[in-house]
This record gives sequence, structure tokens and C-alpha cells, in this order.
Amino acid sequence: MGRTLSIGAVQLFSRPREVGENLERATTYFELLAEKGVDAVVFPEMFNSGYGVDPEILRIADETFDETVETLGALADEREILIVAGIARREQETWFNSTIVVRPYVGPVFYDKTHLFRDEKKAFTPGKSFLSFEYREVNFGVLMCFEIGFPEISRRLCHEGAEVLLVPFAFGKERTGIYTAAISARSIENGVFLVASSQPGKPGPIEFVGCSRVVHPSGRVLADAGSAEGFIIAELDVDQVKRYRYHEGGDSNGYFSNLRPELYLK
Repeated sequence: MGRTLSIGAVQLFSRPREVGENLERATTYFELLAEKGVDAVVFPEMFNSGYGVDPEILRIADETFDETVETLGALADEREILIVAGIARREQETWFNSTIVVRPYVGPVFYDKTHLFRDEKKAFTPGKSFLSFEYREVNFGVLMCFEIGFPEISRRLCHEGAEVLLVPFAFGKERTGIYTAAISARSIENGVFLVASSQPGKPGPIEFVGCSRVVHPSGRVLADAGSAEGFIIAELDVDQVKRYRYHEGGDSNGYFSNLRPELYLK
């Protein structure tokens, strides 16, 4: 019997500094997805506090950090569902733009964004390592927003075994062309499923692209949330990853079977 995974991506309009309201709506969407039988749920970048580097946003993110982590942990345990969500976090005096990974009955782990975008450099410290993990016999990799434009990250995660890439976003609408092209390219060139959970609308000075989507290893879009708040669901046949990486024929180029790393890594 093949490995299949039902996954949901929430497109959350995260109001800056309104953590209580954002968490309440996120919980509502999570419960709706749980009722539909999903195995995993992905939320956008800085989903709880709203995106930004304003000191007030970071202060509130810090004050509500424990509440957010405890809420996500309780939801994951109660429903036995993997949760992946973007969240700012502080270690002593150092701030990270992070993604929290919450597996049922397991302590949370964090991926700290390694490639920071524009003003993020003023507030956050870049992470020093990548994150891949296994859940229900499926291998996952995590990257964040701006990092979709660095092919090396996705390729590294996929060479470590990632079959599904999970990507929280708060991506500017003015760069929609980059967003859509890069998501498809990362899926195709790595023969990987990609789940993008994005903020929509204009809750502050930045208007976000929305367009949360799930992309097949062929580059085909399996689900797209459009521009409104809401969620999407897709069923992933994870065993297809091997075909799209190594088989040459039909809509598969078999890129992994044709790699020549001795030419690239000198």
C-alpha cells in the first residue's frame, strides 16, 4: 500500500499585534481541517503576531510566545495532527524569524530562517542550519518565504531526503511573479511536493500575495487559495516523488538521475 498524506494549508489574514484574535481564527481553521481528516496543517510566516519588525510586534510576539506554543501543542496532541507555523521567537537578546514544528506528543522544534529579507536583517539573526524531519513515514523539509528564491536550500533538503517541502510565507503581492515561478521551479527541479501557506491582503503597510497552494512534483497546482482568507486541502501520493526524480518519460524529466555534482561542487 502506497504512502498518502492529506495536508491542509491555512491562508490567514494575520492582524499585526492581535495575537489573541489571530490564534482564535487559526484554531477555528485547524478544527475545520481536522474534521476533514488531514494529517498535517501549515500556517503562514509570523501567523500569530502578524508580519513585521516593529518593536511593538516583537514585544507582543514575545509576551504571547508560550501561549502560542502551548495552544499549538494542545491542538496537535488532541487531534494527532502535525502543525507547522511561522512564529517570531527570542533567545535571551537574540531574535529569530522561525518556523515551529509540532508533532503529536513530541516537544516542538524550530527552524530559524537562514536567509533574511530586507528589513528583517535589522531585527532578526539568521539561523545556522536547515531542518528536515520525518512524520508518518514521510520525509519533510522546511524553508521560509524569501528562501524560495534560493534553489540551494530546497535542493539540499531534498538531497537529505525531503519528499514534501513546507513553506510559511508573508510574500509581497508586488512580487507575485517571483512567488509563482519560484514555487513551481522548486517543485519541478527537485521532484518534490511543495506546500505554501501564505498571508493574504493588506493588514499593515505590506500587501501580501495570498495564493497559498500545493504543488505536485510535475509543477501542477493541486490546490490554490486565491486571494481570500481560508484554507486548502490536497491529497499527496508521496510515492510519486521517486518517479519524478529518477524516471525519464512523460511529464517527468528525472532530474536527480541526471545530476552531475562533480561539476557544481568544486
